[in-house]
Amino acid sequence: MAQQSYFDFHFHPVFKQFITRFEEDYPSTRQAPELIKAMDLKNDLMDLADEEVLHILESQCCLEQMQKGGVRLGIANVVAIEHGIADSEGFLSKLLKSNWTRPLDQRHMKSVRLGEVSYYRMFIKELDLYRTLAKNPNEKVAFLTRKNPVKLEGDTTFLALGMEGGHNLSRVKVAKPNVYDAQPTNGKADAVYQDFCLAEPAGVVASLQRLHKALWAEGMDLFYITLTHLSHIIEQPLATHAFGMKMLKHGAFYPVGNGITPLGKEVVAAAYTMTVKEADGTDKATPILIDIKHMGLKSRQDLYALRQNNAAYAHIPLIASHVGVTGYSLPEWVEAISKFSGFAQAGIRAVEITTKRRKAGEWGSDLNEEFTFNPWSINLMDEDIVEVLRSGGLIGISLDVRILGFQAKIGLGAKEQSEYLSVPDFKTFFPHLQVRGLGTEPLESLETAESWLIPTKEERHPLSLCFNLLHIVAVAKANQAEIEAQAPNPWEHICIGSDFDGLIDPVKICRDSSKMPDLEKVLLRWLPIADKAYRKENGGSTLLPTNAQGKIDDAKVRELIRGIMFENGKRFLETRGFALAPVKPLVKRTS
Repeated sequence: MAQQSYFDFHFHPVFKQFITRFEEDYPSTRQAPELIKAMDLKNDLMDLADEEVLHILESQCCLEQMQKGGVRLGIANVVAIEHGIADSEGFLSKLLKSNWTRPLDQRHMKSVRLGEVSYYRMFIKELDLYRTLAKNPNEKVAFLTRKNPVKLEGDTTFLALGMEGGHNLSRVKVAKPNVYDAQPTNGKADAVYQDFCLAEPAGVVASLQRLHKALWAEGMDLFYITLTHLSHIIEQPLATHAFGMKMLKHGAFYPVGNGITPLGKEVVAAAYTMTVKEADGTDKATPILIDIKHMGLKSRQDLYALRQNNAAYAHIPLIASHVGVTGYSLPEWVEAISKFSGFAQAGIRAVEITTKRRKAGEWGSDLNEEFTFNPWSINLMDEDIVEVLRSGGLIGISLDVRILGFQAKIGLGAKEQSEYLSVPDFKTFFPHLQVRGLGTEPLESLETAESWLIPTKEERHPLSLCFNLLHIVAVAKANQAEIEAQAPNPWEHICIGSDFDGLIDPVKICRDSSKMPDLEKVLLRWLPIADKAYRKENGGSTLLPTNAQGKIDDAKVRELIRGIMFENGKRFLETRGFALAPVKPLVKRTS
């Protein structure tokens, strides 16, 4: 029996393996067999007590799980642990630093917290684990690169590289802007590390250019960069980030600034105009895509303005690698604000806002039958959806149920719905509102979920996912004239960007990469149900393909879901020069 293939636009296949064993030296001495297996990060006792909270530590995408689930193609993201995470407080922080979890190596946290390393050093050390896998023929892992396009066939797992957070380019020691991080060359390391050992300092633009050149020399390539991540980086501010961390407490998690900084604009320009030397001496354009995930709302608007003001960027697509939707246009979102107040703590100033949730639809009966979108500005406004589709880009839907809008318990309080904007961002989008009062209360800890709700989470999670998919298509149809040239069929510009890395709350039916076939099955079942519920709430005709009789065409629905699960991602990689030729189906593994 043939096994279907799957694509993941954003995941971290070796992140857990990396954080569970600290290595002082480089390159890594670890062997490939150690890097392909799932990590058990929980104490046996906690297995009995958890299920509702600590399962966020279990979501994974190691190579063995990927191969079992048929995930043969994707963008492996590398991300260095940020100072705000290493220096944080709160429920999850205490958990990660305790004996309740295993086997997290605390030396990673210490080295970042004390500024003993640069983010760039952490980045290239995690990258080295991918190199270890690719060099081992038994593991059948290969890098995708525009230098040597390949045929996607056989049972090889093909990975392109992504960088989550521009902080990874910083070569100064963490939180020490004037202390350059370097190490004497050992004469044996790869091109990437040899470049790191160069004596001359490198600012962020030079760091990106040198990294790209070194990757190219090694047969690797950088597909996209997420300009910012979860925290403000004092030594290298590139853009205001969107608030997205409620489980940990640290001042760096609050958004700072007013959009993309001049330095951030330089990084965008460098990424979009990146070139490499061909064998004949000519320059080959190898632009690096910019991922709008984690960028604050004003930062995203700054990026769109940059692109509109430079005709040379018109052919470069925008991407959103692992997102959900707010369900709102920007004016609707502004009108939906219900509460706001100033926030000041330890020198940090921000504005806490609570936004009414947009209803997506209803399903079931009795308790908690209403489905809503997550209105936090880390998610896409309708205008963001239009910008990505108009550019011919790709939207990856996250499998984190919090991003998708799933509400874990009845009657969520305001604190559980609030997010934070930087003061300049708040003034940009709410110029008519005057901030009064300064709250100093800490962030709420991770919410727990009730297992007895009706309908069950197994039923509610996939519907939350389906509502996000449908809203993207609804927005596309409402703006068809704007996107027609690059995205005539919006269904072909959507995929899965799971964000499997152990710190998401995944849809219950798909907690790791081995369960991707199950996810496809539930989409086949629930997408027509969600379509009906979405139309009942929002009006309009079906968003799914229909037959001559005007009824939903099951075969075409199956085809569009196959596109979301694999074909759309494969096609997008091919248009960017990363792969060629069709993929042959695999024979299903029996073990």
